[in-house]
Amino acid sequence: MSRTETIIKDANAVSMQDLCTAMASAFSDYAVPINLTLPAFSFMMKQRGLSPEASRIAIVDGQVAAIWLVSVRDGASYLISSGTNPEFRGRGLATKLAEASLRHLRQNAVATFQTEVLIENTTAFGLYDKLGMKKHRDLSCYIITGPKPSGAAPEISEVPWSEIASATQSLQDWPPSWQNSAHSVAAIADDIRCFCTRNGTALTGYAALAPGSGNLHQIGVLPDTRGQGIGTALINHALTASDRPLRLINADAADTGFAAFVRSFPHEQTQGQFELLMRL
Repeated sequence: MSRTETIIKDANAVSMQDLCTAMASAFSDYAVPINLTLPAFSFMMKQRGLSPEASRIAIVDGQVAAIWLVSVRDGASYLISSGTNPEFRGRGLATKLAEASLRHLRQNAVATFQTEVLIENTTAFGLYDKLGMKKHRDLSCYIITGPKPSGAAPEISEVPWSEIASATQSLQDWPPSWQNSAHSVAAIADDIRCFCTRNGTALTGYAALAPGSGNLHQIGVLPDTRGQGIGTALINHALTASDRPLRLINADAADTGFAAFVRSFPHEQTQGQFELLMRL
């Protein structure tokens, strides 16, 4: 193979280990490198719904030089991760992969394509903008480091995600981002602990926690029962069940009430993201 020859293939052409290694290489020079173990990488792909058929890789000199890893669910698609090995940057590989993947999505009648990008990552934002993606909403990220005092706590029970999944949407003020969606939570349901409060049989509050990572994927309280300490009790309970501080990733920044609620706990606000979207 010529050293200048680039081959674009879908992700079925290589193993999960190859994709994991390529992702680590792509992020090796970041301020905080991402170097997941194969089990952690596989878990991430399972949670977010990797579609090898819709994903694209660039192979240069026999190695995976760039990745464009995509999920497809219910006529919508999402960019899980993309990146290029520093050795191969400046060749337009990301653009080639994006165009090949978007062509596949359109041919298969997928209606939308979305992703998130760190606010400070202007290089990636420039690529997405060139592809036609537009900012859909601002997303905030927090780490809750400890509980806060509360009054009389409501009774909290632990249930499987499947038991409450169909009722959670009525407790949400905004749709969760892709990695926190009902599909993503269901994909890793065996690793999720769900806590809920009820009024009789009616769900009044819930929290979906991945205790190993500390990710609080969802939390919601029925609008008519807010102000009664349910949300505080759920956060405090999740803190006791988590192996580490709680991470709230991709809260809708426009919800000032939710932001005030989170900030009432001991917390850190970490770097936010833009959620980007385009119609196909």
